[in-house]
Amino acid sequence: MSPLVRVRHSLISDYLSACTPLPVSRWACAVNSCARKCAAKLTVVAAAAVLGACTAEPGPSSSSSEPVAAVSSSTAVSVSSVSSAIANSSLVASSSSAQSSSVSSVSVSSSSSEAALYKSGDPIVGMDISYWSEQLDNGVSYIDTDGRRIDLLQLFANHGVNFIRLRAFVDPSAPYGYTSTAGGCAGKSMPYNGTDDIVRMAKRIKAAGMGFLLDFHYSDTWADPAKQVIPWAWRNASSVDELANHVEDYTQQVLARLSRESVLPDMVQVGNEITPGMLIHVPTDSSDCWGNNGRENAVNGKANNANWPNLAKLLKAGIRAVNNTDPNIKTVLHIENFHHPEGVEWWVDSARAQGVQFDVLGLSAYESFQGPADAWRATSQRLASRYPQLEFAIVEYNQQGRLLFDAMRELPNGRGLGTFFWEPTESGFWGDAIFDWRGSELHARPQDFDQFDQIRVDYPRRRKGDAR
Repeated sequence: MSPLVRVRHSLISDYLSACTPLPVSRWACAVNSCARKCAAKLTVVAAAAVLGACTAEPGPSSSSSEPVAAVSSSTAVSVSSVSSAIANSSLVASSSSAQSSSVSSVSVSSSSSEAALYKSGDPIVGMDISYWSEQLDNGVSYIDTDGRRIDLLQLFANHGVNFIRLRAFVDPSAPYGYTSTAGGCAGKSMPYNGTDDIVRMAKRIKAAGMGFLLDFHYSDTWADPAKQVIPWAWRNASSVDELANHVEDYTQQVLARLSRESVLPDMVQVGNEITPGMLIHVPTDSSDCWGNNGRENAVNGKANNANWPNLAKLLKAGIRAVNNTDPNIKTVLHIENFHHPEGVEWWVDSARAQGVQFDVLGLSAYESFQGPADAWRATSQRLASRYPQLEFAIVEYNQQGRLLFDAMRELPNGRGLGTFFWEPTESGFWGDAIFDWRGSELHARPQDFDQFDQIRVDYPRRRKGDAR
């Protein structure tokens, strides 16, 4: 990088409004002495944005007409100054990832600061934004409800969101993988949702002080109730034990990458919507981009009474890898038949009978599939009563967010952790987005974000050990 760094005036100005009164010019956050004063009044997210703006070249979406100042590298923001000013949070700005010039990389210490948006015991207000890195690479920008262009994580933080969920594919570039061209797919320029992509986005999540849920699909493409496609590299496994070794090794490798960057997740999903089981199918000539139209593999983890011992081996392998990495990470098993409590109970009872030990039961709650919504409260209470050793979370939903959040928080002993809106920027058969697309901009809808603003008012953050 050149000895001179360029600072975007508009971005810095947004955050300097927190620094009142300003002792020097509007460029004060480029100087160490003022950085300490400013950062003390900023959230971790805001400080990270300022730090990134003061140390990196503007991305390709920056307007060339915006005022730009040249600042000597000797007066650029001091990482140590900002770190101490925001309660020992360790923010380290770095150059953009080689994978994408438009996504800046920020590292953060795994220890939480007092300014963190999420701490253990807080009600989880979560978002699954697994398309996020693709959107950034395609030049998408985000507009808050007040009309300001803003970083997506800061936008969410402004409305009380404190947890992010990301999906993980084993090798999305493999044949019939998420980013491949097999099956008539258009393909993608990068292996999005692969390990490298997860690591670069996890850095941003942790730098923002947010909680992080990593959702392992154990597939090269989408895994859901309709299909659970075995990754291309694992299809020669001749036994379930061999498949289980793949699950454990891969899980441990991904978590080791994240650990080296000090961005381990707070929660890990071992499988995605695994009501039918996991690692079941292989593609055929008629398989499409989504992994549909596969066939069952002879060696698989299908969930039925005869095959539960095999599924249990796979689940235990993933959970063991998480626990061996860090026993403080909560393990989540995610099924989607929330509309059928007897089916949920059969699944959980079967897992427990096989000795599968996990922390959180994750559920999907789309009214189109798991409705009617007015049954969800009673089902949640029923499951919490039957499984007093488990915690619960709605790890995917669209709409009915307030109802679901209340249902979770009403569970006894704080065992309803919270909720995750699935992909708030996208609309489809599952429901509607809470953003409007306008060209390459995503505009947050005020009427949809009102519910999150109200949740923040009605459910102030509570920490473990707080008086109730």
